[in-house]
Amino acid sequence: MMRYFVAIIIMIAVVVGILALKLHRDQLVTLIIFRDFFDVTLPILGFGALIKYLCTNSCRCCCDKHK
Repeated sequence: MMRYFVAIIIMIAVVVGILALKLHRDQLVTLIIFRDFFDVTLPILGFGALIKYLCTNSCRCCCDKHK
């Protein structure tokens, strides 16, 4: 399931990259909206992933010591 998700994300990235090269300047407004969206959301998602990793890693260490 995760392989399909990664493949879809890569295909979307390639298509958006090609569109950025081929579209006229007035049509690039739609791509700029996506860029602004990701400029805001990626730091939040990264921080959430860091917190999840730190919490999961510390719990895993505690559980391994008790086994």
